[in-house]
Amino acid sequence: MFRQRCPVLANDRVAPGHHVIRLGSARIGRTARPGQFVQILCSDSTDPLLPRPFSFLTATEKDFSVLYRVVGQGTQMLAGQRKGSGLWVLGPLGNGFSLRHSERSEESRSFAAKAAQDDSYLLVGGGVGIPPLYHLAQTFKDKKNIHVFLGARNRSLLLCEKEFKKLGVNLHLATDDGTKGHKGFVTDLVSHFLRPLTSSLSPLTCVYACGPTPMLKAVSRVCASARVPCEVSVEVPMACGFGACLGCAVRVRKGGTDQDHRFAIACKEGPVFQGSDILWD
Repeated sequence: MFRQRCPVLANDRVAPGHHVIRLGSARIGRTARPGQFVQILCSDSTDPLLPRPFSFLTATEKDFSVLYRVVGQGTQMLAGQRKGSGLWVLGPLGNGFSLRHSERSEESRSFAAKAAQDDSYLLVGGGVGIPPLYHLAQTFKDKKNIHVFLGARNRSLLLCEKEFKKLGVNLHLATDDGTKGHKGFVTDLVSHFLRPLTSSLSPLTCVYACGPTPMLKAVSRVCASARVPCEVSVEVPMACGFGACLGCAVRVRKGGTDQDHRFAIACKEGPVFQGSDILWD
């Protein structure tokens, strides 16, 4: 974890109310893992006082970027940052997605291919939950078995669509109003995709999801029915980012039962959890 003032390299509008800011930092960029996040102080003043949490969109040896939606004073100030200015950043923070699937050796890949024809990985994102999945997709060596499901209210808010296409993944789209792709929820597409494959799914098949809580809850239930492991990155308010304020508690199972539970601190123990561990209700 590093705290440093990072120069703004670019800050571009990519969709209505959405921007991507790229910040220079070799220390943060080279150590960031998909699913982790940073806390960005949007102003040098004390108004707003607290930094804002953002998942990584990209991370390189020299810099990193985040995609954010303008929703209040802090993000409005962030949108006003120009190239050459600087921002205080703390990160990388939290625990990200498990990369055991993308880091398998070629030998294990060959064995898995013989064991099952459907060695697929599903990335399910909605709204500003999409960026960390793009970061994750970049880490997979074999893109042909990556299925990306993106959902939004309308076609103008389908974030990172072009970027995913360039990676060569299999893209599935859904919009609430039907202006692009399936008309309805992105979880409908995930359910339809998994249903006919349930009996032939490889044990290496995994679902990664990030987005609004109702979407994560639905994805977790679909995966539970299909007996597919599911990792979810929760969206909860995070004030400090390192477990001091305890404001981002998530209720999780303790001992494998709904009755026996505890509170996990999302910014420190997450934000990525096993979907089956979270008590959504």
